[in-house]
Parts: sequence; C-alpha cells; structure tokens
Amino acid sequence: MINRLFGNYLVEKQILSQDQLDDLLPVRKEFKAEVATIAVINKVLSPTAARNLLEQIDQGNERFGDAAIEAGYLSDEKLDEILGYQTNNFMKFVQNLLDGGMFSLDQINPFLDEFQQLGGYSDAQISSLIHDDLGECINIFVPVRSEQLKEFTLTLVQTLRRLIDSDTYLDKAYTARSLQLDKYACQMVAGDMHMKVYISAPDDNLLAIANYFTEDTYDAVDEDALDNVGEFINCVNGLFATNLSYDDITIDMNSPEYSMDGPFISNENLYVLPIHANGCSFRAILEVYE
Repeated sequence: MINRLFGNYLVEKQILSQDQLDDLLPVRKEFKAEVATIAVINKVLSPTAARNLLEQIDQGNERFGDAAIEAGYLSDEKLDEILGYQTNNFMKFVQNLLDGGMFSLDQINPFLDEFQQLGGYSDAQISSLIHDDLGECINIFVPVRSEQLKEFTLTLVQTLRRLIDSDTYLDKAYTARSLQLDKYACQMVAGDMHMKVYISAPDDNLLAIANYFTEDTYDAVDEDALDNVGEFINCVNGLFATNLSYDDITIDMNSPEYSMDGPFISNENLYVLPIHANGCSFRAILEVYE
C-alpha cells in the first residue's frame, strides 16, 4: 500500500513522472533490497556512515553486513533483523529508486519524514505502512468500531491485492446518509449480519476489476463487465462468510446485481471506502442494516 502512496508523493514533488512510477510497480518478487539501504531507512546507520563503509569495502569480496559488524556499526542480531527486511516491498521499492538514480541515500529519510508529515501519520502508523501490517493499515484508513466491518474491509483489501492489483491502496473512509451511485455491482448479505456491498465508479473505472478478475478483457464498462465485478464481490463475500464462520457467525448471500445506472441510496449507516487499483479509482459502499 505504501509504495503507491509514497510514489504518489514523489510524483507530486516531480521526483518521478507518473509513467516512471507505473513502470517501477509492482516490484519484482525475486529482487532484494541492500543491507545499507535497509539500515538507513530503519535509522540504524546514518547515510554518511553507510556511504563511507560502501566506499571502503571491496564489494566483490566482502559483504556490507559483515563489514558493518567489524566496524562496530551493527551487532549480529541487528544484521539478522535487517536481512529479514530484504524482501519487504517498500525496502525493494526504495532500492529500485536508488538504483535508478531517482534520489540518494541522504534523501531517503527527509523524503519519508515529509511524506509522514503531509499524510498526518504517527510513527506507529508509518511503521505499519512500511512493514505492511495490513490490519493496522486498515485501522489508519477505515477507523470503524465494528469488528465485523473491519474484518470485511481486511478481506476486501486482501482479495484486491491478491487478485486485482498488489499495490491497491485506500483513501480515508467516510460515512454518509445518502449517496448517488455510478455504474455499480452489488450483493446483499443477510443472517447474523445484514448489509449490502456495492462497488461503484463513473466512466470505465470498474475495468480496474473487470479486466483483472478473470481472463476476460473489456474495452469499456458494459453489463458483462459489471457482471464480472459482481462475481468479484461474490468472491469477497464468500471469503468473508468463511472468516465469520470461525466465530460462529453465519451469513447467506443473495445473487449479485448490477446496473449501468446507479441508484440514489439513503441509509443512516453508509460506509464509503475510496479505493485505487490499476490506475483507476472506485468506491466500495457498505450499506449496513441495524
């Protein structure tokens, strides 16, 4: 999630172009971040110390981590901790930026600090984003009290990341009492919990889901594309129902519905989740019935 959020910040600062950011994401699975980069991001080493050590060692014959231990910068335990972050997606993203000459070691933390300040993130929240603690990330953007709604949101985002776009990210959720929907698909769930789940967006933004959920490809959002979005919602709700069943909570699902013309909905409990995936923006709306 943070790769897109931090990347958007760099685009706004004109450090990256939008095309460059799109080319960098998603980061390659087989790629690993360097120990020096992780040590600087985690503020274990200063950029100056890391750079001096890199200049001193023969990188063909000596590992940075071993040299840092010999120089007294790292303990064996701290190096083991750092090595565990080599496959962290954010660390790999920053490594790609450094390798591409987008910025230097000295600029990493100043940029991160400004990003944190502009986003209003606490130290704990920025740590959750960097280390991809999805449960805590959901709490940042969807501060609802209901454990069931948190569980649904977590299931939705996990499914989006797994099936649609691994760099899916959220804006701050909000509540509403009435809402005009755009093109949409939806599904009612009922039983021990009763709510209607919509996914809606104007123009062709729902292609972000329709063109990635199955092998079908659509040039524009039509009823077939919306049917595909409805099947995606059905998949999410099925996973959600399974998770609830472990706590002896039972829900059933109606058949998905969809329409090119969004309704005007009114309810005391509308929760709106703005979502971004595959370069498109759409909303998940949870209409909760008490």
